[in-house]
Amino acid sequence: MLNLIIKDIIIQKKTFLYAFILAVVASTNFMNPGPNGFILYVFSPIFINYMFINLALSYDDKNKSEIALNSLPIKRNDLVIAKYISIFVFAAIGIIYSIVIGFIGKIVGLSMFTTTITLNNVVTILTCACIYNSILFPIYFKLGIMKTQIITVVLFFLIMIAFSNQNKIVDQKFIQFVNSSTLTLNSLALIASLIFFVISLIISVYIYNNKQF
Repeated sequence: MLNLIIKDIIIQKKTFLYAFILAVVASTNFMNPGPNGFILYVFSPIFINYMFINLALSYDDKNKSEIALNSLPIKRNDLVIAKYISIFVFAAIGIIYSIVIGFIGKIVGLSMFTTTITLNNVVTILTCACIYNSILFPIYFKLGIMKTQIITVVLFFLIMIAFSNQNKIVDQKFIQFVNSSTLTLNSLALIASLIFFVISLIISVYIYNNKQF
């Protein structure tokens, strides 16, 4: 199972650089960092997670990896579980990137980097990553990559539009709500998302075990 996760990482060597550049651009130029570094410490890691997960699925489809893997003595359950575990791996990469960018920004002396990542930020990232990908994977295993990408691109495009203008009152209120939420409240949200995660995993395993190739 670990090798399956490593495979998804190795096939995306170039993505590491692209993700880092996009995170820098998003947190410095494309968007205002927002209150308490929301864009850098919450939005960017979530976007990086989205990027890695979707590109991994795209590479699998392009290289017909599922057909090859299913011809090997690998349990289908393990293939699905590996995808779900990768959610946390790619979220960790996004978190590390945001920490590095924030650290470099402070050293350089950029005024926008005045905060550091908090435990609340990490919990929010994991919660959003769990919810989003728990919706994504059953759709992917059922409908395939093409239809899944159409749905996810439209969804994420709408999200980006929502946060592209930090001067909007609705955006400000939402960001303030996320940043002001207590660790207890965010932890409860994470627990709920993990329950959703497990339910989604069970559904995906069922779908994949009954899928014909």
